[in-house]
Amino acid sequence: MNSIHKINQINQKELATNTSYKSSWHYDYRDTNYIYIGNIPSSLTAQDIVIIFSQYGIPTHLNLVKDKTTGEHRGFAFLKYAHFKSCILAIDNFNGIKVGDRNLRVDHNYYKLKGGELESDYLVDYSEIQGVKQQLENKDTKLIENKEADELKDPMEKYIDDDLRDPIENYKEAGNDDDELKDPMEAYLKRSDKHDKHGRHRNRHRSGHKDRERSPKR
Repeated sequence: MNSIHKINQINQKELATNTSYKSSWHYDYRDTNYIYIGNIPSSLTAQDIVIIFSQYGIPTHLNLVKDKTTGEHRGFAFLKYAHFKSCILAIDNFNGIKVGDRNLRVDHNYYKLKGGELESDYLVDYSEIQGVKQQLENKDTKLIENKEADELKDPMEKYIDDDLRDPIENYKEAGNDDDELKDPMEAYLKRSDKHDKHGRHRNRHRSGHKDRERSPKR
């Protein structure tokens, strides 16, 4: 709990003094896209964690550490974002937040793979995540205690690049053959064709006008 309070105090101080990005304590960790997530309730699954943390960017990898004997997770995980600034948003917004009966601890981390591990072993599978998200929405499940839907919207939404937006919203399920077979240049070609036709029409109009000007009066 002391670590949670310490991070929040630093963040509040930087906010009050209007600390610049390069002067922030976060900037010292700009060479890692990993965050540590601690105090995870036993009821939360890996999919739940990805759904929660995707509000502030694109999680690409997640290692929810499990007990080798029981197979249950041990209450902490290492999550990697596609962009470093997502780490800052996640820490500033989720450190200390109550999920279930626990307050999450979220911090920067220099995650190291153990012998024999590959980073690809922890790659997030968004085909699984999409199904879980739909189930949660249908059941109106609240993963975060005392937080309404509007409160969970990204407060930085207007300032974040499209690269940091929720990847689940734009996920296309496998099997949607119609969309996959569409020519990505189709819309562009249609616009170009309309433009060409419009241009030819104007040229014919100009040409006819010039011919009439050149024709001798009868």
